[in-house]
Amino acid sequence: MRIDPVLCHKILVAVESDANAGSGQFLRIAVDGYEKPEIAHHIKYLWDDGLVEGRDVTHLTSPYPEIMVLDITPAGRRSLDEREPEPPPRKIGF
Repeated sequence: MRIDPVLCHKILVAVESDANAGSGQFLRIAVDGYEKPEIAHHIKYLWDDGLVEGRDVTHLTSPYPEIMVLDITPAGRRSLDEREPEPPPRKIGF
């Protein structure tokens, strides 16, 4: 599977803007217009590249890589800053 830079960017934005990012809870990543296996392969790529923090929970019977995302890394933030100077607004749970 080829890596889609647009999908990678959308995943990083979704992780950064998730209110549970950095809380220790696993995040559910969904991107409109993309199927779960495609998103999973791209999350694995971002995890391998050190742009998202998470845990590999892939089993031998998994149909695609399964990385449970926890947060975006400083390298992931720098990658986003290169593409969009203003980070998306982040909701704080009040």
